[in-house]
Amino acid sequence: MRPPYARLPLFISLFATVTSNQLWPSTFEIWKANDQAAAAASKVAHFADAEKLLLANEKLAETFPPNDARLPRTIFDLAQVYRAEGKYSDALPLYERAMQTYTNLYGPESPELAETLDGEAELFKSLNDYTHAEPLLLKSLELRQKLLAADSGEVAQSKNDLGELYAATGAFDKAEPLLLEALTIRGKAGETAEVAQSLEALGTLYGRTGRAQQAEQSFREAVSVFGKTVGGEHPDYANALENLALYCQSRHDFATAEPLLNRVLEIRMTVFGPEHRDVATSLDTLAALKRAEHKAQEAAALYEQALALWQKILGPDSPDLAADLNNLGAIYESTREKEKAEPLFLHAIAVDEKALGPESPELGTDLNNLGLLYVFSKRYGEAQQIYERALAIRIKGWGETDPAVAETLNGYAAALRGLHRDAEAKQMEGRAAEITNRK
Repeated sequence: MRPPYARLPLFISLFATVTSNQLWPSTFEIWKANDQAAAAASKVAHFADAEKLLLANEKLAETFPPNDARLPRTIFDLAQVYRAEGKYSDALPLYERAMQTYTNLYGPESPELAETLDGEAELFKSLNDYTHAEPLLLKSLELRQKLLAADSGEVAQSKNDLGELYAATGAFDKAEPLLLEALTIRGKAGETAEVAQSLEALGTLYGRTGRAQQAEQSFREAVSVFGKTVGGEHPDYANALENLALYCQSRHDFATAEPLLNRVLEIRMTVFGPEHRDVATSLDTLAALKRAEHKAQEAAALYEQALALWQKILGPDSPDLAADLNNLGAIYESTREKEKAEPLFLHAIAVDEKALGPESPELGTDLNNLGLLYVFSKRYGEAQQIYERALAIRIKGWGETDPAVAETLNGYAAALRGLHRDAEAKQMEGRAAEITNRK
């Protein structure tokens, strides 16, 4: 959160108002005390406390003059807290309102508007909605470079946040220079939480571009710096610890990864409570670890917990449930509890078809998984029908030569062999081999 009264002209105008309203100083002091307490609470991740204080300040600020900058400031800070709490539907309209109010106050170019653009973009990034996030981040960076010093912390923030987006979307050539520039600027202030954020972002980039040693070093440095700055109970520390754990898992160092992921879950449960998105994410990552260790029973139990939580957070019809539905179904189809897999795959098919349409690639994956279950269960006629549909969707979505098409062709062939249609099966297998050999 910004320090209070960053804009001097506003500060002067506030005191000019006091002379005409004797009740104003007490209201001013209450707002100021709440603001400082909310900032302190947010710094140590006590977001529920910060939310209450900012809601009280919002009511106070609504009584201030129309051109008082404390209202949009309070609205923005509340949006930031809602985002941290995972209350995205509550945060978004507040960002929009703050943006409009700042535009009315200062025009289309101000540091406050740039900060709000960045905050809203980070919300969209949390939702993996990079299409909406990118133009907001580009505009924020443009404004900050125009209005502020090139080596300011705000410019570094915009560069870091945009670099994270490009790394997430695979635009590594754009991401790396932005992240390195941000780290250089931030590093001038010594070991700060912002430096740790940049190190973490670079670790993710290095991991995705095959630079394993640099990735591990960056993640370890990020964990260390976060530990020194925000402390080992903070969600930012937990996020960096999770990235380090996932790196260790990727090189099959499960003995190192598991205690780290358990610690991440513990921190998130303490900070956010048991029904937060980050808690569900932790359950997912632990389940994936157990699955990689071939501990099917433990993995299934964790996926069950995660799925129940996601359904509570997102609702039973969200397409975001499909990943866990498929993961859990895949575990059950390889065990003696195959009967538990079918309703999970059918649920995934239903939510994806409703939300994404009858030709979405995600639906093709759901159908492919169900087809495999039917083959395992010797329900070859049903498998053949499912694979026929999955194949049409995947070819239309990804083209004739995609590896996913080869996967479906091989499954289709297995179903046809179960129906004693060997000649057709051989044709399918031949097409799949051509795709595989081409790649």
